[in-house]
Amino acid sequence: MNTLEIENIITSNGFENEAFIIDKKPIHEYLNEADREHFDLLQITWNGEFENDGDARFMRFLMQKDKLNLPILSCPEDMDFSCIVIVADIEKTENTVLWKRIGRINHSIENRQKQKEHGIVFVDSYSDEDWITYRDAAFLKVDSYEWNEWISSNWSEELYRRHINYTFPCYQNEKNINWLFECNWKFDREKYEKLATSYIPHWIK
Repeated sequence: MNTLEIENIITSNGFENEAFIIDKKPIHEYLNEADREHFDLLQITWNGEFENDGDARFMRFLMQKDKLNLPILSCPEDMDFSCIVIVADIEKTENTVLWKRIGRINHSIENRQKQKEHGIVFVDSYSDEDWITYRDAAFLKVDSYEWNEWISSNWSEELYRRHINYTFPCYQNEKNINWLFECNWKFDREKYEKLATSYIPHWIK
């Protein structure tokens, strides 16, 4: 069984940053062996320092799943899934959490127009409650005055819907990830969840 901890490190630019430590080795050292870059500057997504509640809700949505490509590191100054995003291909069982491989999201495939079409107007994902709450917005025309008015007043909800309807499927598509290395790290699930919970703020619990 591998070990997973979170500790403070001194980064390449001389600042302090929290880092995943796997088997006593910072994760950026594994990453640097596969792709030379300053990965030590990236921020752990678990600490939830998101500027927008829509991004925070999306991270909560992801953390509740047992099998997915999970964002684990991102740009510290732009925690909105638009900058560098490092993912782990994870699978949880009753007793273990397996990180199979580590990759980097290829943002070049993302389409802004499609993102807009997968927000509040993406009725394919509507629940019965959504139809009650958002029926007036459901069929607004993208980029219309009324649509712009609605999203400007409800940006967190719009952003969250774009993430679960568009960003999430993109992250689960193999073509959209540049896999850096296979690791097959296996962690004790009880210890893993305890560590995650200790770093995840109230909006994820």
